[in-house]
Amino acid sequence: MNVKLWKARLLRLGRDILFFLLLLSGIEWWQARKMVQGSMPIDISRLPLLDGERVGFGSAGQYTLLYVFAPWCGVCRLSASNLNRLQSLDVHVQALALSWEDPREVRTFVSETGLRVPVLLGHVREETALGIQSYPSHFLVSPRGSIVKSWSGYTTTPGFFWKVYWNRWMDAIQLW
Repeated sequence: MNVKLWKARLLRLGRDILFFLLLLSGIEWWQARKMVQGSMPIDISRLPLLDGERVGFGSAGQYTLLYVFAPWCGVCRLSASNLNRLQSLDVHVQALALSWEDPREVRTFVSETGLRVPVLLGHVREETALGIQSYPSHFLVSPRGSIVKSWSGYTTTPGFFWKVYWNRWMDAIQLW
């Protein structure tokens, strides 16, 4: 084949990929525009765990991914299992259940999805304080307690890795 033809095809492919990534970024920004950024507006440590205990938020010196879900949410069911793979890295993962009426709903969700992270029980005040508009929602919280990144919607395992590590790196060099 002609070299000029290949060059033109590669340039078109690059342009299309860039357009697609910009489109996805715009959609993600739009979905998260009302979600809180900056300091954490709620005291997670006062929320009970699903098993009745209380736990501090995060882990010393680690970034924490807070996964916010509703037990009735179909997309949450699909993405919950992707969180288990993150625990093998140096990322602390906690889940926050909202929009539930009975803790049994949350227990059923956890057992059916195989979620193996600490699950906190929240209520409407946490939903409002975090600016939750849709489920699932995600917050990457730095060891300093500030929200580095927030987004909502389905996220694949590679998507979690990318968002966590990219935003940790950006936070470390403080480019925002």
